[in-house]
Amino acid sequence: MPSLTQENRVRRFTYWLLIVAGIYTLVPFLALCFFNHPQADDFSFAMRDRALDYLTVFRQYYTNWTGRYFSTITLFRINPMISGSILLYRFYTLVLFFLFCGGLYFMLSTITRVALTKKMAIALSGLFFTLYLLQLPSPSEGFYFFSTYATYQLPNIMLMVMLALLFKFFQTQQTTAKKLYIGLMAVLIVAMVGSNEMALVITFTTIGFVTIVNLKNPKARPYLLVLIIVCVVSCLVAVLAPGNYNRMNEHPNGGKLVWSVVYAGFMTGLSFYRWLLPLLAASIVYISYFGLPLAEKLKNNRAFIVDLRLVALYFLVTIFLMNFAFAWSTGERATPRLENVIYFFFLFGWFYSLQVAIQNYSWVFTTNYSNSPIIPVFALLIFILSVLNIDNNISTAYIDLISGKATAYDKALNHRYASLKGSDCDSCIVAPLPAIPQTIYFADIISGSENSTERTDRIWINNGLASYMSKTAVFLSEPNPPVQDNLTSLRNAGKSTLREKSVIK
Repeated sequence: MPSLTQENRVRRFTYWLLIVAGIYTLVPFLALCFFNHPQADDFSFAMRDRALDYLTVFRQYYTNWTGRYFSTITLFRINPMISGSILLYRFYTLVLFFLFCGGLYFMLSTITRVALTKKMAIALSGLFFTLYLLQLPSPSEGFYFFSTYATYQLPNIMLMVMLALLFKFFQTQQTTAKKLYIGLMAVLIVAMVGSNEMALVITFTTIGFVTIVNLKNPKARPYLLVLIIVCVVSCLVAVLAPGNYNRMNEHPNGGKLVWSVVYAGFMTGLSFYRWLLPLLAASIVYISYFGLPLAEKLKNNRAFIVDLRLVALYFLVTIFLMNFAFAWSTGERATPRLENVIYFFFLFGWFYSLQVAIQNYSWVFTTNYSNSPIIPVFALLIFILSVLNIDNNISTAYIDLISGKATAYDKALNHRYASLKGSDCDSCIVAPLPAIPQTIYFADIISGSENSTERTDRIWINNGLASYMSKTAVFLSEPNPPVQDNLTSLRNAGKSTLREKSVIK
């Protein structure tokens, strides 16, 4: 059995390694903020909010398009492209990353304060942040494209803040503090439910789960009843919007109950196949260095003294309902921006379920994990290797930077804006992008040849940019190049460097 000193060294090394992994993950994504540009809906929504007052937008969209009364109708009023500032657009993405990291640390440090030191809480935040960015289905839609992150990522941040406030609510004995927390959570619930359908499902099931768990808690019941009422009313306002049903008419495959149920069940199972492998390695690390200390210190905490079957039901039903909501309304598979939210819940729901399992069966975990550090160290090695894999999101972000793709993308778009503003053309032809940095790229305008053949589904992007630039039409002179895989990008970057050196000589 290893000595206590050796075990402490391993623990300290693990915590610092997880902190370094978190920093390693964050650095390229922050750097890419300085190359970010508006895309697609950013231009069309900016034109909408320039031309129409808020009440007109609310009436038109709530009646004809969507029940998202907070994000699409309200929050988009701060779209930086209304003022036309690319610098502000990039500043927003930086702020978003800091808000996400801050919300994550606030939630974890609040819950683990009595059990973990500050360094341990930072390490745990690094572990979760790395896992999230490692497998995020679409980083561009998660953090760089305003129209999607305002709709889908900000509610995730609000959820983390709400969970921290909910934990504080159960910890305090002061009536004034309880009322304050409930008031803040009610505001967050209204905002989250009105942001998107995925957030609506998560908010409803989470508040419902917490209420069911605390039905026998007379001190909490009246307050939780307030949250339930606020949540139900907000859901009704969002779901019963006439615009939702008008929009469903554009999806002839929507509204098929049996297909939606079968499909949602299949996608729920597929979530484990797609995302579980790195989580398993991280889970072993979590159990040894975070889960067991938390179980020891939070033995009597209501947040974790829960029937594991109820937790598993909450976890699986929430994932199922998120997949069902989109399948029912559109008849299609959830898009990457929606999968971002599903993965967010999958990640944190998995670790909450794991912690509840540790609380309920601590003797099993203690027996298997306390005798030797070999298993968690091996799991840590697997986790770090997955972070360094050439084909994941983190490596892609670094390659987008070092290959020069982000720089070329930035220069090309700046030149495009300048040429459109300086030209008196009505129907304008602009050059394609020289390279596509996958991390920050969502969609671009199409060429005339694409418009006349197979890509007419994206002509709305051209129309949005043309309207924003006061043009009748804007097209690419030829299609954009395909997105290169990471190895190809590195090879091409190396060849380009060698050619430059030979020219200099």
